[in-house]
Amino acid sequence: MSPTAANSALSFASPSVGGVRVEFSDGSEREFQADWLRDNCRCDRCRIVQTDERRFQPWKFSGPAEAAGASVSNGVLTVDWSDGHCSTFSTGDFTSIFSASQRGRHSPRLWRGDHHLTRVDHAAVLAEPAEHRRMFEALRQDGVAVITGAPPVPGTVLTTSEALGITLVDSSLGFLFDVKLDPAGFNVAFTSEALAPHNDNAQYRYPPSGQVLSMVANDATGGDSQVVDGFAVLDALEALDPSAVDVLSRVKVGFRQYSAVADGMWRSPLVVRDPEGGFERLRFSNALRQPLDPEHPDLAEWYRAYRLLGSLVCDPFFAVTFRLTAGDMLFVHGDRVLHARTAFTPDGPRHLQDVFFNIDDVYSHLDRVSGMAPDAMRTTSSAG
Repeated sequence: MSPTAANSALSFASPSVGGVRVEFSDGSEREFQADWLRDNCRCDRCRIVQTDERRFQPWKFSGPAEAAGASVSNGVLTVDWSDGHCSTFSTGDFTSIFSASQRGRHSPRLWRGDHHLTRVDHAAVLAEPAEHRRMFEALRQDGVAVITGAPPVPGTVLTTSEALGITLVDSSLGFLFDVKLDPAGFNVAFTSEALAPHNDNAQYRYPPSGQVLSMVANDATGGDSQVVDGFAVLDALEALDPSAVDVLSRVKVGFRQYSAVADGMWRSPLVVRDPEGGFERLRFSNALRQPLDPEHPDLAEWYRAYRLLGSLVCDPFFAVTFRLTAGDMLFVHGDRVLHARTAFTPDGPRHLQDVFFNIDDVYSHLDRVSGMAPDAMRTTSSAG
């Protein structure tokens, strides 16, 4: 809902205590806070029009903004400030400013084991904007999507990511991970053992939030893939035992991954919430987990909560199980979706290539193509 009462025209305004009261042509009214209005003035003194960047600095004033006068003429709000500045706002200005204030507010669509993954054809997702957008929408809503039918040759994941506008990120352990049997491999993924649900790179303060698992060859017996919606698991855990989520959000746990040439280690709670109480990240990698302080006051409660969390993470009720065939690419939001693998018999080649990216690139692309990326600081006219 736009702050301009569903975009009806502005008809009257007057200063109020701490703000400006605005009436609309449909009879509704709204109180705009003075600091917010002053901070969002779009004139060429307050905004760098060329670059759509902010010039105004609120701390240059000793106190809050104060409207000395306010009026509406021809559907445009004019505010005269006590410091002598003047700001104007049209209905369109309010719409774009409000739209910018809502960017990044995405509600995940939680899913469980009966979820049908969004699958898109490789040729179609590269050639058809509608398929490109459908795949990215799935990543934003579900945190997971699959591309099928890509050329099953090493390096295809690099060219495909570039074609989709996804910028890949490097790490101290390598830019592209070739996951296949390796007796000298530094991670359990280089064995034929089963991998419990996990997200990669838990050893980083800020792990890359996106991952692509690209199957080059999969002729071994077994080795099926699984994905788990970590936010759905946390939602269920909170309904079952809120105190478990609380302790998992407070106690820092160490995670370490290392090779012959690099060593990564970081401590963080397993659960991170956003300021509004939603789940922002689940960091779950039992294989990389390091010992807790034996004197930690919450040790017993943490283990109780961790057992509950682990039992839900590994419950088949939450897992979508499928087989990645040669040419399939699994895209996951790594802060949310855990991935896993069943054990396999190495009676045929199995070769997976992993790369990492930031999920923000996906969200920003969708905002651009859907019109949710307005030039909130740019205006075609100036005032002041």
